[in-house]
Amino acid sequence: MRQFLSVLLSFAFFSSCMNLKDLEVREVRGFSLKKLDPSGMQSTLQLSIHNPNRFGFVILPSTFDVKYSGIYLGKASLVKKVKIKGKEEQTYTFELENDFKEVNFLDLLNLLQPGGFKNEINLKGELKASKFLVRKKFKVDYKEKVSLN
Repeated sequence: MRQFLSVLLSFAFFSSCMNLKDLEVREVRGFSLKKLDPSGMQSTLQLSIHNPNRFGFVILPSTFDVKYSGIYLGKASLVKKVKIKGKEEQTYTFELENDFKEVNFLDLLNLLQPGGFKNEINLKGELKASKFLVRKKFKVDYKEKVSLN
């Protein structure tokens, strides 16, 4: 039992001393809406991410605040975990899903009408990354002009 405890404590000590570098979002490769209706929205976000660390991460389900053309659409959450490889730059696809529980119905009707909007989507929140017992949060603030077509 003592050996197990000493191994666990030494692992916790060394993992806390690791120098973790932030993931770098190099480029937004695409954003697409899969579904948009009064009940909610499903979308995919493709990001080119460079991981300068020698080990990979798993991006855990995280939530983001979503605004479209200045209208708050609620919180979107990642549908699945995403594995980020170490010392590599690659394009990863994040599937997002949210419901419109917190959205005013009149704002939603205005959203679905053509014209008058600048068609800009804004995702703001934190990605939660994990590797064994090490956890880290990476801030995300993404804006892009998109089309509902």
